[in-house]
Amino acid sequence: MQALLSSSQGRSDDSRDHRRPEQRWAGFRSLDVQRDRELFAGLVALDFDYLLGLRFAAGPRTLMDLLPQSVVGRAQNGHGWFSDEYGTALRFPDATFERVLSVLEKSDPNLRPAAVRKRRTSMLHNFGAWLFERLEAPELDLVFADGPLLGVDFLADRTWDTRAFLKGMVLAGHMDDWSFRATSMLQYKRTFGGFPYQIGGGEIMVVDPDRLALLGLGDTGQSVFTDDHLRQLRDLGAIVDDPAGEHRFPDRDQAFFRRRLGDGVCDDMAMVLVGARHGLDAMMGAFVMDAADTYDKYLLEMTWGGYDGWLAGGIQSRILEREGSPLVGDEEILDLIHFAAKRNDPPVPFSSSHRRLIQYEKNATTPTFLNHWRFLQGDPLDDIKLGFNRVPARDFYTAARDRLAAVGINVPVPTYLALRRGR
Repeated sequence: MQALLSSSQGRSDDSRDHRRPEQRWAGFRSLDVQRDRELFAGLVALDFDYLLGLRFAAGPRTLMDLLPQSVVGRAQNGHGWFSDEYGTALRFPDATFERVLSVLEKSDPNLRPAAVRKRRTSMLHNFGAWLFERLEAPELDLVFADGPLLGVDFLADRTWDTRAFLKGMVLAGHMDDWSFRATSMLQYKRTFGGFPYQIGGGEIMVVDPDRLALLGLGDTGQSVFTDDHLRQLRDLGAIVDDPAGEHRFPDRDQAFFRRRLGDGVCDDMAMVLVGARHGLDAMMGAFVMDAADTYDKYLLEMTWGGYDGWLAGGIQSRILEREGSPLVGDEEILDLIHFAAKRNDPPVPFSSSHRRLIQYEKNATTPTFLNHWRFLQGDPLDDIKLGFNRVPARDFYTAARDRLAAVGINVPVPTYLALRRGR
């Protein structure tokens, strides 16, 4: 309860934002949302209020639509407030976006599931339409009548060079594409340390949720699906094989089908390379596309292959049609995937979510994303810990510096700010 009290009093307390060392071996219990509905409702409310009390580079209106997504993951994995008095993780594998919001809407009608999905959809789709009208503009002003894009404060800092911004968007929009990841293993046989290079991944597909549930497949991200498996699911109507059709929740939903086991890409490392090669404008484009990938998970209207992939492909197609060549070549996308793979060397065992990138970690002077840019600039850094894994920033930036050196980019040895107390 101290964590909630500290937040309400304006003090930073991140004790529920990661698994504490004393909980590491406390095990877990799997619970059921329906059977344990009162416990689930109480923990959802506590966890959401706790997250709202943390410090972000975004206002409450943005966080109300973003943070329920974090609560879903924390409920499924027994993180945050989802533990008992003995430190045992309380996992609700059947927690969903709708079930979390059905709790939260009781105290705030604006958090009705359909309303949240509609706002998230409008934000992404309106931005995409706006962007396609400005592909030839020299600069982009990302401040609109209702505030900065995504509600993120630092996107309002200045205007952004259009071409560099689009390049960052395209790179980030393709780094999760399974066909590119699979090709990267053909292109690059070794890590920077000389070990066999491997990467995991999968595909987002539009599904018929009722038919998928009848098949009892569970979490489709936990086991590998071959081409034959996916073909059978299409034949059964569980996967909706209609790329050009209109797909609307709840009749349709999205599911991630794993194609290969293994770790994926560290988004932080990918943004570091984009920033090192193309500057802050491109790095900001990559950040925006990563955010689009986050919001895309829970929309009212779904796009075949994911909205971020569709947007990246659309940018490439428009520029190819106009200029005769794409904005970003395949080789650069493959290079980014190889560079940012978690299992490249030195290994990086985490990836910051969009929520983490806009968060001020405890005692930080700047959001995590901007701390990454300061690293590239040689400015003093916040000595913080990153991601749910609590990877020390010193370890991450040492690894980033080593990887950059491996591709011929040298950055200064990092220096760190003295630890601040309080917020």
